[in-house]
Amino acid sequence: MATASQPDLASLRVLVTRPVERSAELVAALTAAGAKVLTQPLLNIAPLTAPHHEAELQRSRQLFMNLDCYQHLIFISVNAVSYGIEAIEQFWPQWPVGVKVHAIGAATAAALAARHIDVDTVDNVAMNSESLLATPVLQHLQDQKVLIVRGLGGREYLAEQLAARGAQVDYAECYQRLSPELDREQFHTLLRRQDINIVCVNSGETLHYFHSLLQDAALSYRVLVPGERVASLAVALGFTRVIQAENAGTAATLAALRGFVNK
Repeated sequence: MATASQPDLASLRVLVTRPVERSAELVAALTAAGAKVLTQPLLNIAPLTAPHHEAELQRSRQLFMNLDCYQHLIFISVNAVSYGIEAIEQFWPQWPVGVKVHAIGAATAAALAARHIDVDTVDNVAMNSESLLATPVLQHLQDQKVLIVRGLGGREYLAEQLAARGAQVDYAECYQRLSPELDREQFHTLLRRQDINIVCVNSGETLHYFHSLLQDAALSYRVLVPGERVASLAVALGFTRVIQAENAGTAATLAALRGFVNK
């Protein structure tokens, strides 16, 4: 239990695994709350490049050129905004009329607002596809077109559910997620040396990589995960000490850690 002179998370030594460009806010908040923080991205974000991704780049350009044919535009993440808007603005210096914009997560909505783009729907609760799909405007989509801006690959659940509601769904894939090449023994030694007692992951993909990198040794760590889906994945992989945050946002992460410390 924290005292008046001791920050409430002073007992925690947290590994933050977010990409570098997305970790600063969480690291600052954890540090301010007294936690010791080690950062080691387990997922990096990179642009798609020609010639290897020429087909994907050409398809995205064609979709963005015809953006005014869509009724709905969904941004999956802050990275989707960063890479997608840059490409869209090549064809639409003025935003097309009649396209509803939807964002998964408050950070994604904030990134759009920073670019002066009005957001019609924000999923602020679980910050995932399931939560966005619960919003009223996306319930009845017969004969409507939806464009999803995302990274290469990823879950098909959102598109499948939208299509089941009558929508024609397309993907504009604008970036890629890459796992870093880490030496297993060096990484594990680093975690032991820093006496890490919480591993904070922000996606199922990151959790999978952490598990594949350390194998059975990964299961000895307590992991903090965003939402029920990733928590279920953690249990399926064999993790027995799982802290479930409401979502991947900084506020939800700190709330989950405080709940763990104070229980």
